[in-house]
Amino acid sequence: MKKHVMSAISKLTLGVLLFMSVAAGTQAATVNPGDKIAEVKYIGTSDDAVLFNVSVDNPTGSKFSIIVLDGEGDQIFQEIYSDKKFDKKFRLPKSEKNKLTFVIRNFKTADVRQTFEINTKYIEDVVVTKL
Repeated sequence: MKKHVMSAISKLTLGVLLFMSVAAGTQAATVNPGDKIAEVKYIGTSDDAVLFNVSVDNPTGSKFSIIVLDGEGDQIFQEIYSDKKFDKKFRLPKSEKNKLTFVIRNFKTADVRQTFEINTKYIEDVVVTKL
């Protein structure tokens, strides 16, 4: 009888330890507010637009939004996505306002939010050659 009780206690202890290690591993996989989940890269310009590449690492596939604001805080773009590996090129119109802001917010963890402020200044080069 004593062997059966000791065996049951050891199995219960092993099960509790296994459960706690799985729960701790799951908790470590969540995104912390300080983690870098997104990246915005400048690609270049065309005659009437400025080009950026936005990539978001979203391993859980939860919903997130991308909002683009101009220099005065007016919204230029907003969309909601749930891609696990998001990678998209943005073609935004050039304007006299010298600032663009990308705001990326995760809906699952509302406190996880990244903001990218980009100061823009367009210079047109003119070359004059003598014939």
